[in-house]
Amino acid sequence: MKKFLTVFTALCVLIASLMLSSCAASGLSEDEIRTVCKDLVEQSYALNDVYYGAGLPYTKDDAILEELLGFSPDDGGLVLDYYPVTADAAFQSEDEIRAATKAVFSPAMCEMLYEIAFSGVSTEDESKVAFARYIQQGDYLTVRTGLDTNAVDVGRTYDFAKMTVLIDEAERIRVEVPSEVDGKPSVNVRITLIKTENGWRLDSPTY
Repeated sequence: MKKFLTVFTALCVLIASLMLSSCAASGLSEDEIRTVCKDLVEQSYALNDVYYGAGLPYTKDDAILEELLGFSPDDGGLVLDYYPVTADAAFQSEDEIRAATKAVFSPAMCEMLYEIAFSGVSTEDESKVAFARYIQQGDYLTVRTGLDTNAVDVGRTYDFAKMTVLIDEAERIRVEVPSEVDGKPSVNVRITLIKTENGWRLDSPTY
């Protein structure tokens, strides 16, 4: 009888441990992790172009420039460093960009991206400087010209059907996903998500 109880107890412990190991620390199943990650990554595509790519399209329309500047641009003779974004641009204000970024990326990533977009960055000795990509001027969001010159290729997409979960913790998830660039197989990318008070957010770039 004693031997039976010992075996029974050991079996119960084994079953309990298996049940615990089958429950993800994040509380999400693998399919749920896939869905959350896929949704966030797909939302990041438009933001990648804003922060790393050619930037939002802009207009040199004389009437718009006159309203922005408060004087006539003399039929296109004036050359500016920043021009208003077009009416059909994905974002029409700094606030819109910030809100969309906050809905996708972690607070730490947001701060880094906001600096790139709205403050500009430089090396410690200021030997290399990248000016702000965007400046809100009154009602107009303006974008710096020439961003396409040093734009990063932001055409990477992901095959989430082949995603692998590497780390699954209460407040952090890390996955590895095969990617493609311009329709051709590329590297496997490791993507980190962290849990915030507003839900899961990307804590790594996706471009």
